[in-house]
Amino acid sequence: MSAYIKLSTLEYPRHEGDIRLEHSEILESQTGDTFPCPLTYALVTPTQPPSFNPTVSKCIEGAPVQVEDAWQMTWVVVPLTQEELDFYAQQDAAFNLLDKPGSVPDVIE
Repeated sequence: MSAYIKLSTLEYPRHEGDIRLEHSEILESQTGDTFPCPLTYALVTPTQPPSFNPTVSKCIEGAPVQVEDAWQMTWVVVPLTQEELDFYAQQDAAFNLLDKPGSVPDVIE
């Protein structure tokens, strides 16, 4: 799904439905490659997120930037919070319990 930026306010992300609320002349059939982006908006080009270590950090989308005449998505790598680190540690501990071998069940026949 394409994302747009509203040039006057830098609101982002805006999508086709958001733009149609302001521009009712845009038909529902005009979508994707045939969507007529008004001059008050610009398409934001997706970019690949950077490499990062997911055990200590996460990658979140930043504000788009204008490079020459095009707008591009940006990414920011931030450290995981202590709450997130604790949550992932609990998940790891739970999965490790599943890997332990069990014994034959004691079933009365």
